[in-house]
Amino acid sequence: MRKNKDRSVLSDSISFHIETLGCPKNKVDSRKMRSALLRSGFREAGKLEKADFLFINSCSFIREAQEETIQTVFDALKIKEKRKKDLKVGLIGCFVERFSDAVKKDIPELDFTLGTQRYHEVPFLLSEKFNIELKNHSADSRWTFSPDQDAKHAYAWFRIAQGCDRHCAFCIIPKIRGKLLTYDQANLEKQWADEKVLRGDRPIREVILVSQDTISQGVENLEKIIAFYSQKEEVHWIRLQYLFPDKRMLDLLDLWTKYPKLVSYLDIPFQHVAPDILKAMKRPTDVSLFDEIIHKARQVRPAMEIRTSFILGFPTETHEHVDAIKQAIKAWRIDKLALFRYSHEVGTYAGDQYQETVTDEEKIRRINDVREAHLEIRKEFLTGLLGTREKMFVDEIHKGEVILRREQDAPEIDEIVTAHCLKPWFSVGDLVETEITSFSEYALTGNIIAKR
Repeated sequence: MRKNKDRSVLSDSISFHIETLGCPKNKVDSRKMRSALLRSGFREAGKLEKADFLFINSCSFIREAQEETIQTVFDALKIKEKRKKDLKVGLIGCFVERFSDAVKKDIPELDFTLGTQRYHEVPFLLSEKFNIELKNHSADSRWTFSPDQDAKHAYAWFRIAQGCDRHCAFCIIPKIRGKLLTYDQANLEKQWADEKVLRGDRPIREVILVSQDTISQGVENLEKIIAFYSQKEEVHWIRLQYLFPDKRMLDLLDLWTKYPKLVSYLDIPFQHVAPDILKAMKRPTDVSLFDEIIHKARQVRPAMEIRTSFILGFPTETHEHVDAIKQAIKAWRIDKLALFRYSHEVGTYAGDQYQETVTDEEKIRRINDVREAHLEIRKEFLTGLLGTREKMFVDEIHKGEVILRREQDAPEIDEIVTAHCLKPWFSVGDLVETEITSFSEYALTGNIIAKR
């Protein structure tokens, strides 16, 4: 590391690596931190072994996420102990926000910890703690660097709000992320400008809008956001994620008739369908509203596909409740489904007020039972896709193999379509006409229609 005459270390001689755990919202936060570090003169290491600082952007939403965070920290500390003693390891984000005292007590080997919502401050905190002189770029200078791993893709996530005002019984997010804070136009414009710099000359073809609770920003505000990204000529698709099933959804769905760049995809976690379990979860209990939302979604866009999620094993759940979920999946013809094992978390309402009534083994059995019911619907749906043609998004090209996506599939979450093309005439981010030729449970194979 290079030092100045006052013996402080200069930031342009320090390299960093960011390891991101958890959901796409964390990816947005990591990129905010990365942008701040690069603007302050730090260099990005091509790989962990060459980094001076390692930042682990953590997740603590459920037990499995906590275990992954802990394992990632211990793996990093082993690298520091055995191979790179001068490596500085920092733990950032949700896990620290939730377990701050335990982290300081139980993992003293960490060099640096920071909670949520301060990602942009990381360079200044490092400067103060480690006597680093920041080589800041002037506001009008051209700061350039190679695009990061995410920038090789033609899609990008944009956070449109922070925090949540809901109080779902199983969820710790409001305590970690705080109250709902919607982002204004200036914030959106800055995110767009930063993302453009991060990816150099690579265009953004798909915009994915994320927050803890997207519908709570209101339909009027969401329309302004959608209009902002719709005006970007390079953008093909706009995708909304994490929509909460309240009555405003019925008005929001009208926007699909007004903005053609909105994809035919509805991501709306219901979490359960039994009114008594939903009440215990502190979720909406009017299941007829769920039905109305699904019906209108397919009315405004006949090609609309529904992604939802259910939590299995919540306290007092019975086999009859599980049967109700299976019946709803069949009645609604749910296209995409995520199933989660209930995690009894201290600090949540359910974790503090309820006793567990379902064993982990039984939760897994129930998940498998619901999954089997859904696979029957999936098979019918996928069979119906055989021979159909549509324009698909090119995600990756690898020596003759092309990874594509239908607009009804979110990146890194839903299905992909694999095709072969020895001499591609297209680039990542292009839309190419493709015919579905075969399928497995969660993947498709296609044939790219030759350009005439």
